Amino acid sequence: MTLINRLPTRTWNRLGVNETALSWDENGTTEIPPLTVDVTEREKVVRVEVNGENEFSRKKVTVNAQSESSVTVIEVLSAENNLAVETELNVKENALVRLIQVQRSGEKSLVYNKVTSSCDKNGRVELLQVFPGKGDIYSDSLIELTGDKSSFKSDIGYLGQREQTVDINLVVNHYGKSTESEINASGALKDSSSKIFRGTIDFKTGSSDSVGNEKETVLMLGDGVVNKTVPLILCAEENVVGNHGATIGELDDETLFYFESRGIGKAEAENILARAAIERLARETGDEETEKLIIKILDEDL
Repeated sequence: MTLINRLPTRTWNRLGVNETALSWDENGTTEIPPLTVDVTEREKVVRVEVNGENEFSRKKVTVNAQSESSVTVIEVLSAENNLAVETELNVKENALVRLIQVQRSGEKSLVYNKVTSSCDKNGRVELLQVFPGKGDIYSDSLIELTGDKSSFKSDIGYLGQREQTVDINLVVNHYGKSTESEINASGALKDSSSKIFRGTIDFKTGSSDSVGNEKETVLMLGDGVVNKTVPLILCAEENVVGNHGATIGELDDETLFYFESRGIGKAEAENILARAAIERLARETGDEETEKLIIKILDEDL
């Protein structure tokens, strides 16, 4: 067993959110050739499709964004078995990296998605993750805002269905002065799916005048779903601002009546609402090819 998705500060063990034990066959893992992307220009777009064809597959992607450069990296994670992908982002001064990740995997698959990033002065990372509801997804992101005025924004959309597991951990460490972070997550849970979302904003000593915000919106569409939301703010610096919150709800009678008055039954209404967060992010990718792919994945299952 490998322990992943660890909270920086432990809470009660009985809650079952401190970390996750992942079963992974290291000896039987096939290493997919790594990819390194060096970026020296502006507005570059890089497309990466990772296919986990073996029982256990692993690949590493490294993005080096030099000063004053900007790049959009679009990763499609495809698997029918077990796939581990690590993406490392090195963001130099005044550089921008936008990472878009789309899970495209089979119902019985498992994807372990790890993202690490360091940002120099005025560097910025924008992370958009789409997990549309096929196969188990374990996502572990660590963002280091080391330079002054560096920043990070994430938008995460997920859909849990059947007996799927959605297990997400996102940690943002503020080291530099006047750094900013924003964590947004939203999704829906159906059938007997389960989800954990851990969002941590950690203001380290020396990160004065920094700001961090996080929020999650969860729609629960079944009596058998399990939701665990863990927003966490840690602080070792006085002059900072941190906010967190979560909204968790169900399909209420008023909303159901609204749909039924328009000839839409409960099952179809649930599908419409379950798609909402994913479709919104599909539009925000700003890439027509990626948007069509996400909608296609949704259409196959909903």
